[in-house]
Amino acid sequence: MNTFEVPQFLTPVSKYMDEYSAQRLSVRAKSGELVRVRRGLYLPAELWASYKPWEKYRVRIQAVHELACTPPVFARESAAQVMGLPFIGVPRDVQTVVAAGRSGGQSSAGVRRVNAIEGDPTPWKMFGLLLTPPPQTARDLAVQLPLTFALPAMDKLVRQEILPGSPNNTRLNFSQTHVLASAQLLPSKTQRIRVARVVQLADGLSQSPGESWSRALMFLHGFPRPELQQPIYDSRGRIGFPDFNWEEYKTVGEFDGIEKYSAQKYLKGMTPSDVVVAEKKREDRFRARGYKVVRWVWDDLQDPRRLVRLLHEAGLPSKGPKSIGWEP
Repeated sequence: MNTFEVPQFLTPVSKYMDEYSAQRLSVRAKSGELVRVRRGLYLPAELWASYKPWEKYRVRIQAVHELACTPPVFARESAAQVMGLPFIGVPRDVQTVVAAGRSGGQSSAGVRRVNAIEGDPTPWKMFGLLLTPPPQTARDLAVQLPLTFALPAMDKLVRQEILPGSPNNTRLNFSQTHVLASAQLLPSKTQRIRVARVVQLADGLSQSPGESWSRALMFLHGFPRPELQQPIYDSRGRIGFPDFNWEEYKTVGEFDGIEKYSAQKYLKGMTPSDVVVAEKKREDRFRARGYKVVRWVWDDLQDPRRLVRLLHEAGLPSKGPKSIGWEP
């Protein structure tokens, strides 16, 4: 997401454009030729329609920045989107920080202003925008979002990879310790405990938001905690690194995102049909070693009952959501 190139807006807000130019843009928007992203900022309708929902959200963030008299500091999902920390879904509002003590938690014209946390470090500047730094952003997502939506960002953070666009001359990767330290600044004990629980579950071996979402649902429904990306071998050598492995139950799990069959970095020169055949051969080798193989897709996460059923059918036990003490 952070590699998305924000387009140049068509705007009358310029000393080179008069009132007549602004009216012409408005007329073009009413005719459907242009889309008004924000007051005075337009894009060609065809271009706007080509964007995925999260790309449109990134454009909206940029529009808020472009029109601000003072550069805003983006927070929560807005900061995460710019810096490349994944989360599930697309927010309704763009989130910005206001100084501690000022009126936060209010929303107007698609912008929600949230209070800064006293003691937080100065903002980072990434891709020309001011953002809450990565540990604080992941912390705030853990406070505000359900576990299923907050864990992907925390997993990515503790992977300790340098995020593209990170500023120079500052710490560029982080661990659970840094997030826990930032959580100590939160005013509420409940919030601090909530962050600590997300941190406890975070695992840098998770390879995608879908895998993180899957693991959150497993936890919330009381399934045994799996090992991630651990190699399994047979007499021919390494079979592969399954997304999830429950060695005690001789079961491996695989989350199938559409990227595996479409994105070139996953195809590695193969066609989608080649990938399907390779996956089938890999599964056969797992089964020959005595493993059960269970697979699921995005739709199975959107209705958690489907994932729960698939895992039960594979023989995995669960304690049920009521015994976990955290909302499903």
